[in-house]
Amino acid sequence: MIENLLLYGLLLIQGLLLAFLAPLSIGWIKMQKAWLQNKSAPPITQPYAELKKLLIKQPLVAEQASWLFLMAPYVYFACLLSLCFVVPFIWITGLATAFIGVIVIAGILTLARIFLVLAAMDIGTAFGSLGARREMFIASLSEPVLLLIFLNASLLTQATHLNIIGYFFIVHKGLYPGMIFSLLAFILVMLAETGRVPIDNPATHLELTMVHEAMVLEYSGRYLALIEWGNAIKFIIYLLLLIVLFVPYGLSTSLGAGEALLSIIAVLLKLMVLIGLVSLIESLNAKMRLFKVPEYLVGAFMLAVLGILLTQLLGVGV
Repeated sequence: MIENLLLYGLLLIQGLLLAFLAPLSIGWIKMQKAWLQNKSAPPITQPYAELKKLLIKQPLVAEQASWLFLMAPYVYFACLLSLCFVVPFIWITGLATAFIGVIVIAGILTLARIFLVLAAMDIGTAFGSLGARREMFIASLSEPVLLLIFLNASLLTQATHLNIIGYFFIVHKGLYPGMIFSLLAFILVMLAETGRVPIDNPATHLELTMVHEAMVLEYSGRYLALIEWGNAIKFIIYLLLLIVLFVPYGLSTSLGAGEALLSIIAVLLKLMVLIGLVSLIESLNAKMRLFKVPEYLVGAFMLAVLGILLTQLLGVGV
């Protein structure tokens, strides 16, 4: 009984710690991009200062805004916060990993997006509706690819929960050709789902080129703070999904303090490398034209399909 309470307490702390540290990922990628572009970099804690400024600022709400517009930031943040207790961070399991599978994870991500899209259209502005339509256009192409990637991992491990999938790859070390194609597809989808270059540019000030930012132009104050914090959580959740599905080595499988410390170091190093890779991709590429996005995501779809075919043909790793 005491061991179970200790386990649940540690997993609860793991989820809260992940949510608290999520803005650091945005600060780190901004530092990396500034260094690569030979600019002076802001401090890594800058996102916390921006969140604090927004939280204490009085929000301005349009007169025609309905309850949906006011509720959407809370639902968006709550959906993404719930994933902090599902996706492994220090230990191979999360507080709710045993109850929530990869299909439900995809559903929670979709639910968060739908509420934000509906809120953008609810306010009735041109840019909000434009961003909402672009967001759903991209989502209709990227979400099937994400499901195919989850399917490939599930076919290989005979499981749909991240703790079992990650533990399988930790125990059965090897080269899985099908998962290599899924990894490439996941990287492409991650850039699209998190609104990074070349699909979207979160730092742009040009309204006509915006996708995600166009949907939140009418938000301010604590509402915008919840959305920005949710975006940071979403970014780090996708990075952790990549780690658990493809390189879970180093995640702790026991409650030992020494193993947990090594797991923290290993995961943080992986996150730093992955964020550095994303910043390099963003620095070397320009934003893609919207009409080129289908070609980009169809390429990701084909990679995901090839991964499933290789898994079915070869099965075990090399």
